Amino acid sequence: MKTPYLRVSVTLLVLSLFAAACNLPMAAAVEPTAEPTGTPVPPTATPAPTETPLPPTETPEPEIVHVMWPGSPLGNLNQTVHDQVDDVTASQKQAFGGDDFRTGKYERPFDPDMNYLPYADLVSVYLNRQDPLWIYVSLKVNAPVTDDPDGNTHFMVEIDKDLDSRGDVLIVSGIPESKEWSTKSVMVFTNPDVNVGGTLVVKPDPSLSEGRGYFQEIFNDGRGDDPDLAMSRLSRNDADTVLIAFKNTLSGGEKGAFIWLPWVDTGMLDWSLFEHNDHFTFSQAGYPLKEDTENYPLKELWGIDNTCRVPSGFAPTGTMPGLCPNYDPPPSVGRPSNTCVQVCYTFGRTRVCTCQ
Repeated sequence: MKTPYLRVSVTLLVLSLFAAACNLPMAAAVEPTAEPTGTPVPPTATPAPTETPLPPTETPEPEIVHVMWPGSPLGNLNQTVHDQVDDVTASQKQAFGGDDFRTGKYERPFDPDMNYLPYADLVSVYLNRQDPLWIYVSLKVNAPVTDDPDGNTHFMVEIDKDLDSRGDVLIVSGIPESKEWSTKSVMVFTNPDVNVGGTLVVKPDPSLSEGRGYFQEIFNDGRGDDPDLAMSRLSRNDADTVLIAFKNTLSGGEKGAFIWLPWVDTGMLDWSLFEHNDHFTFSQAGYPLKEDTENYPLKELWGIDNTCRVPSGFAPTGTMPGLCPNYDPPPSVGRPSNTCVQVCYTFGRTRVCTCQ
């Protein structure tokens, strides 16, 4: 027979198990996942940060150091060329004369409307080569050189150093800023193609030239192999005159023989067009005198003036087109260096004088 104590124990055990079951956590109801709608958007890639490039480092130009400066022409002027001046006929809008397209002799100090440009009209040119290093050229025009309102006037010396009637070197100076020697606005050009003058030297070619003229720059404001190669300045006593000094290495040395040709240029500033009569026909160039009604007035070739070609350091032999007579003075014997007797000759409308 079961005892009451046993029944009580079993009852307590059942109640304990029931209470433990009631305290267990309830499982959460799981809702169904909704299906995605629409086109899925791909994830956007985040661009990698970019670095700002540093500006290129500029290499500073080396400082130009001048070691030699021209002085003043020594002794007496040994070559002088007097050129045609056009002020007398300027009011008629024509040159007085002296223009010969066939030999590259130009008398065109006018703009395309035939207005006279006195600051581009050569009056006289002086060359002095008595210095053992420097050659001096003085170019005088018919008005103060600073009268040019546009500042485009250039003073030039063309050098033929191998006497073949083809220019080899062109020395160019803009209007100098002061009466002191400077390389500013001074340039030197050469023609490595050796074809200035085309197929017929000095004279117009049968067909227009494709040559490049003076295109190689060997000096510009002190930049070049020789920082002192050429300089210019205003005259100290004549507002109408510019002086150019260049080392005689450009013309064959102290005793070199060469031909030189002075220019003033305010209209034809593309020096690759030398010689001009090989790059323009006569009708394209125009003519500065009314006597030629077919070709007057000036057209594409204007604002320039030059002289005949002047020999220096040699006596010409044979035919050299466009050449002035050579009247280099003989070496003085026992004569004081400060005296000079000028001997002058007329060559067409150009007058050439030398000291003897």
